[in-house]
Amino acid sequence: MLNAPLLLAQAAAGSTASGLLMGLDGEQRFVVMLVAIGCGTGALIAITAIITGVYTSLVARRELNDLKQDMLDRGMSSQEIAEVIEATPVADAASRFVKAKFGRKG
Repeated sequence: MLNAPLLLAQAAAGSTASGLLMGLDGEQRFVVMLVAIGCGTGALIAITAIITGVYTSLVARRELNDLKQDMLDRGMSSQEIAEVIEATPVADAASRFVKAKFGRKG
């Protein structure tokens, strides 16, 4: 007895959603599906670009912090570190640090 209202609610919800596409002819359904796929692809590309930008920023920040820590370990003063960081763009300083740390072996 309790199943009858539940089945009625499911049937009503399913008929409205499927009725949207089933009320269209084949050509119109194709256009709707094409637009939906295009929007989904655009959203996926945007999300991927945002995640990549955040990840790149985090890696650059970590490398800069490693560079500063390496300078402190070498005994440089905070004034000398500030002069080096201000004189060199952040990305360039980080790439130089990576080359110096991992570039030469032996």
